[in-house]
Order: sequence, then C-alpha cells, then structure tokens
Amino acid sequence: MPSVDEMNKEEKELFNSIVQEQVAIAGLESEEEKMFFTKAMVDFFDERSETYNDLNLAQTELEEQVKNSNTSTDNSDDVVQVSIDLLNKTFGVETAHAVQVKVGVKFAGAVFNGAIGFAVGGGVGAIQSFILKKGKKQAEKLFTKTVVSRLKAWGAPKLALAVGACVTVALNYLDVGTQIAKQLDKRDKRSNNGWIDLY
Repeated sequence: MPSVDEMNKEEKELFNSIVQEQVAIAGLESEEEKMFFTKAMVDFFDERSETYNDLNLAQTELEEQVKNSNTSTDNSDDVVQVSIDLLNKTFGVETAHAVQVKVGVKFAGAVFNGAIGFAVGGGVGAIQSFILKKGKKQAEKLFTKTVVSRLKAWGAPKLALAVGACVTVALNYLDVGTQIAKQLDKRDKRSNNGWIDLY
C-alpha cells in the first residue's frame, strides 16, 4: 500500500472512502471523535506525517493538539483531561510506560480494514466479495500478508507470528479487520483487555 502522498487520484478516492466507512462503523459519538479518528487514520498512512506508522508519536501529537485547542478557550485542567480521555478512547492508543506501547482494538481494526480494503479495492463489502470470489484460502493468504506487514511496520514482529490463526477465524465475520484485532488481543501479553500489546 503506497503512502497517501504517493497515491494517484483513484487510489486516494478509494482510500478516502475506506477511511469514511471505518469512521462510520466505529461507533463514534461526536463530530470531534470522528475528526480525531479520521485524522489519525489518514496521518498513520501518510509518509509526510510525523506520525506515519508511529503510534506512540501519533498519541503524543494528538494530545498536544487537544491541549492547545482547549487552552485557547478554557485553561481548566478538567477540560483538558476530559479531552485527552476522549482522545485515548477515540484513537485507541495508550503508552503504558516507556517501553510498552499498545493500540486499541477499534483503531487497529480500522487500520487493518483500511490496508486490506485498499488491497482488494474497497471497504467491508469489497472484502466480503473478495472472500466469496477468490475463496477463503486465497483471502487468508492476502489478508495475512497485509496484516503481517502492518505489524512489522509498527515494530511488532513477534505479534505478527499469530496473524495466520487470527485471519482464519476472522474470515467468518463481516468486519474482518476488527475481528483480526480482537483475535490478536486474545493472544497478546494481556489477553482480552481491549488493547493489543505491540511490544
């Protein structure tokens, strides 16, 4: 998958439609949440962005943006903390301590759907059509390769070892990317806590 800045017009249209679909199905409650989620996904796939494939930096940068936007209207620590809590919930990334980074299942699923959708030429519906048309074995091969490349880009090669089993299970669900993320969460250091431990 090329970086957003390297995409041609058709690829950008496809990518934007996938991002908008992921925002729509993410269950976000406000326009602010939708804006953060959209920006996080686009920046994550854009090589020009400082946060390209870097979850920890993406988290830090977005927290700074939230703080800066709130200090112009309200210096209250409570307002800033509420906004940061909203950001963590929406973006789904948390830094536990200096050597551990984990990503929320919601955001990881959206990223996986974005990468897989781009590979097959559409959103969730195109992913399901690809499975039906090409068969589960061919879909499993492509989806596994795609997700493994994402995890390696995130610096989580050990977690990438579990992808094959995760994809096999996920093929039985409509939202393949989110199900892959949930399956990875079941297999990481702290299973079923809603976060995928990357390191």
